[in-house]
Amino acid sequence: MQARQYPFLDSDVSGIFDDLLETNLIDLPEMKRSEEAERKVDPKYCKYHRLVGQAIQGHAIGSSRYFNGNEDAYNTHMGCNTTQKEDSSNADDCMFTITSIDEDLLLGSKPHNRPLFVAGYVREQKVNRILIDGGSRVNILPLRIFKELEIPIDELSNSRLMIQGFNQGGQRAVGIIRMQLTMEDMVSTALFHVIDAKTSYNMLLGRPWLHENAVVPSTWHQCFKYYRNGVVKRNAR
Repeated sequence: MQARQYPFLDSDVSGIFDDLLETNLIDLPEMKRSEEAERKVDPKYCKYHRLVGQAIQGHAIGSSRYFNGNEDAYNTHMGCNTTQKEDSSNADDCMFTITSIDEDLLLGSKPHNRPLFVAGYVREQKVNRILIDGGSRVNILPLRIFKELEIPIDELSNSRLMIQGFNQGGQRAVGIIRMQLTMEDMVSTALFHVIDAKTSYNMLLGRPWLHENAVVPSTWHQCFKYYRNGVVKRNAR
């Protein structure tokens, strides 16, 4: 059987595990050998089982079984961080069909290869070139925009996530921050990973934001749609 691939390095497993444990997104199994629980400095100490055997980075529970069972928790911590009550309203919205028709084509029927950029407001400042990217597992905020928004650095929380795809390698996030975002009459929040890298966008909204808000984007139509209060709404570039 082919091993499953995850969007983080083995060296990140321990830190991600600590983050999930700290936010109560996972439960530890019953301790079997309490006398080993304090031997945390042992290189073979397993944080999950709380015993000496194999470190979580190399353990089957660290690379496969643990994250198979808790991938939703990982996605929530890294991208959504919503409560069950908040999810329930969006789940109801998902019961309705959202489609795009020819009348939604903002560039006409001529073929194009444009990504979907929109504009919005963050902390009462307008931000252009917000990229809607359903292929991204995280929301991204470049450090230069973070500075332009004059956000205090102490509002950043630590992040151990290594984001793949920058400089043909990995880019470790400077930190994470949740911010409110307003686009026309849509108000939402997003958990951004701040990175120090050159980008063609000023913000990137990935799958966490799309799924959290039940948004259906279309690069072909150059707009996205969502369902709120019994009405299908459209937001265009």
